[in-house]
Amino acid sequence: MLTKLYFDILRDIIYKNTGITFDDKKKYFVENRVKEHMEELGITSLKDYIYKLKTDKNILKEFISKITVNETYFYREYYHLRALAKLVQTENHSFPVKVLSIPCSTGEEPYSIAIVLNEVLEDLRKFEVVGVDIDTNAIKKAKEGVYGSRSVSKLPSKYLEKYFDEIGPGRWRIKDFLKRRVRFYEGNILDRLFMKSLGKFQYVFCKNLLIYFDDKARTQAINNLYDVITDGGYLFLGHAESVSRASSLFEPVKIEDTIVYRKVTEEEEDEW
Repeated sequence: MLTKLYFDILRDIIYKNTGITFDDKKKYFVENRVKEHMEELGITSLKDYIYKLKTDKNILKEFISKITVNETYFYREYYHLRALAKLVQTENHSFPVKVLSIPCSTGEEPYSIAIVLNEVLEDLRKFEVVGVDIDTNAIKKAKEGVYGSRSVSKLPSKYLEKYFDEIGPGRWRIKDFLKRRVRFYEGNILDRLFMKSLGKFQYVFCKNLLIYFDDKARTQAINNLYDVITDGGYLFLGHAESVSRASSLFEPVKIEDTIVYRKVTEEEEDEW
């Protein structure tokens, strides 16, 4: 049973390394993940466990992997993919079209984006997709590109056949020609230098992450996203998220019955 003291220490470790805040209601969740991790490591003392978190980067990475949520599947929130397809077809672009997915979890979103872009542009050379996540294990799985039946259950059968190889009962692997258009990196959205090192993107998907941040971390994340989006580029957020209260750097735009956020350029800010 986590005492308040140890829970506060663990919350501080999580916040400093991810920007994610856990309120008192999440104590049971954290407690279960800690118990599981301690058993795997053969550690019986919470004091010793916390010492390991503070001194061993690999153990810290394992802990971060356990407390970050990776629930996802192909074509999740399909309305965003429809909006992306519409924008790619109507905006004036230089090629390749570049899209960032952060956090990308185990890769279902960036690969979904790659499928949509290939269908719309009909040329693999015309797009690049980058996936970023803080979870080491998630990035490893994304690079492998192997998924179970549940992950691909929402995909139209024609796309399953076109973009996947069936490698066993209920096991599907992304075909190499598509996999080559998606790159994955382990990284933190709050790390400004890392974010800038990724380059510029016309479209950024950052869904269901900002809701876990406090105001300070949320503002920092939004500023970092602004830096990597091209002038006039678009930010896609989860349905429960908005940048309106945290920043004036983006303006909401309705595309295909959903709201996305267009980057406001310095010239446009001056006009205001």
